[in-house]
Amino acid sequence: MGFKNTLRFLAFLCFRICFFVSIDAQVPIPPKLDGFWYENRPSEADSIFIEAFFDPVCPDSRDSWPGLKQALHHYGSRVTLLVHTFPLPYHDNAFVSSRALHIVNKLNSSATYDLLEAFFQHQVRLILY
Repeated sequence: MGFKNTLRFLAFLCFRICFFVSIDAQVPIPPKLDGFWYENRPSEADSIFIEAFFDPVCPDSRDSWPGLKQALHHYGSRVTLLVHTFPLPYHDNAFVSSRALHIVNKLNSSATYDLLEAFFQHQVRLILY
């Protein structure tokens, strides 16, 4: 009988915790967009708005950058780009390079994309077979 009572108590306790405890895990929307405008062109009402999430030391981000940049130059002012840094935990120095982009953007926003391209240009290419 003691074991059954303990199980009932645990079931009641779990039910009580799961259904009567309010957990609020929503993060408020930031007051401004956390990213870097390409060529310092904020989005306009009649332009296409692209948001890209890049890891500065990710080879996939590096490989997608030339095509995205080509599309931006082809479509001109009809397209605006906002790049967000998204450091992935399995890339060495991803967080440090992302912070460097934020620091450079605060100091001189026209040099942000030059630094991003420098990160992409100087990545070591490894092919594992």
